Amino acid sequence: MRNRTLTAVLAMLICLVSAMTVFAAAAAEPAKKAPFNQQAELDKLWLAPHSAVVATVDGADITKGELLRALWYWTAPQMLGELINQKMIIQAAKKEGVTMTEEELKEKRDEAIKRMGVASLEDLLRQFKVTKDRFASSIKTSALAEKTVRKSVKVTDAEYAEYIKARHILIKFPEDETDQEKKEAAAKTKIDEISAKLADGGDFAKLADEYSEDPGNVKDGVKQGGDLGWFTKGRMVSEFESAAFVLPVGKVSEPVKTFYGFHLIRVDAIGKDASPAEKEELKEMILERQVPMEMQKWFGELQSKSKVDNKLQEPAPAQAKPVVRPQQAKPAPTTPPPPPPPPGE
Repeated sequence: MRNRTLTAVLAMLICLVSAMTVFAAAAAEPAKKAPFNQQAELDKLWLAPHSAVVATVDGADITKGELLRALWYWTAPQMLGELINQKMIIQAAKKEGVTMTEEELKEKRDEAIKRMGVASLEDLLRQFKVTKDRFASSIKTSALAEKTVRKSVKVTDAEYAEYIKARHILIKFPEDETDQEKKEAAAKTKIDEISAKLADGGDFAKLADEYSEDPGNVKDGVKQGGDLGWFTKGRMVSEFESAAFVLPVGKVSEPVKTFYGFHLIRVDAIGKDASPAEKEELKEMILERQVPMEMQKWFGELQSKSKVDNKLQEPAPAQAKPVVRPQQAKPAPTTPPPPPPPPGE
């Protein structure tokens, strides 16, 4: 019995020592700090009284009331102007029956994150010191404006006709050669050999993947067969454009010399003759170029016709309408006017 009791006591002591050891080790390790959640802090302090401390500096408190007063008296006029513009856009979109789904908004948010060159939404908010609500509101307003304008923009046949879709094979001037004539001769020899292979029925895309020295022919580790996609004049160097925009579809150009080297070009499609699927792709490219300018024009017109009563800003002076007075007909002269006096008199 005594042995059993001793065993139980020893077991309890071992457990207690083990627990104390674990506790001591945990206490020795620095506690892992939970990631900062700005949105949670904003929500919590919004419900707090104005006396709540939102920051301290060298022991001095800054209260929520001080912050709200500063926001009101320092930035309220500017912020009100932004809210007016947002309301204006939201109402105009609603009038046109334009709405945004959550999927569309997510796509726009992801585009913004990628465009800003950051890894995540949290990185964007941290780097640009903007709140999640402000970011989301800006994205939604911009997306509504863009979708509304896109609804009204029509792509014409003339605009389709400005584009061609082409491939090319580039052989660069060798960098290890200093003599310009020898540079050109070496590149010309290689491009002529490829041209001969094409003349014998070689596949343009396969030959481009095998021989082209254009670094843009590889995207995300995948070779593109020399595909340049759709483009219009002003996107390529002049010598390239001069050759490409007169080529019939499917015909390969003679070697074309540019600053980069020698090219072989093949036009795959012309915008005006594009298939319905190709026109959808091309339409998206045209709209991406046109919509930003159309958005500026649309918003300017929206501002000019909207009735705004801004209590925090002096109203813009009304432009006086030009007064048109009836012109009295001048009587026809009965005698010719006297000639002007000669110089010097």
